[in-house]
Amino acid sequence: MDHSQHHGHEGHDMSPCSMNMIFNWQVQDVCVVFESWHIRTGLGMVISCLVIFAIAAGYEYLRVFASDLDREASLSDAKRNDPSVERQHQMYRSALYALLMGISFWLMLVFMTYNGYLMIALILGAGVGHYIFGQGKLAAARNISCH
Repeated sequence: MDHSQHHGHEGHDMSPCSMNMIFNWQVQDVCVVFESWHIRTGLGMVISCLVIFAIAAGYEYLRVFASDLDREASLSDAKRNDPSVERQHQMYRSALYALLMGISFWLMLVFMTYNGYLMIALILGAGVGHYIFGQGKLAAARNISCH
């Protein structure tokens, strides 16, 4: 029995991910960053857009949270002299910064699919997230990272 061409995927739709280097509105065979996130249907595209919208909005929440944390830390630094507490706060802020960088680079890769639907979902998610979480905090909007 010859399995060299099938690799155990008989009966599955194994169409490849398309890699576009130009702006497109493709709905099928779009992979979002990972081959395992393979959009094969219109419903899959809608769900993917909703997930990306939520991640972009959540990223905006985390940016505002990090900005508030930094402001709070700078105000309380003058009041406390315990180096172990300062180190702990710096480690926490650094971990949050690393998370923000990872998410921003991931969102940049989503944008680089050049898929119009995914790009719009990302932009709208960032805008809605900023509207909801960044009220009165214009300074957070000035520090844009990768998206």
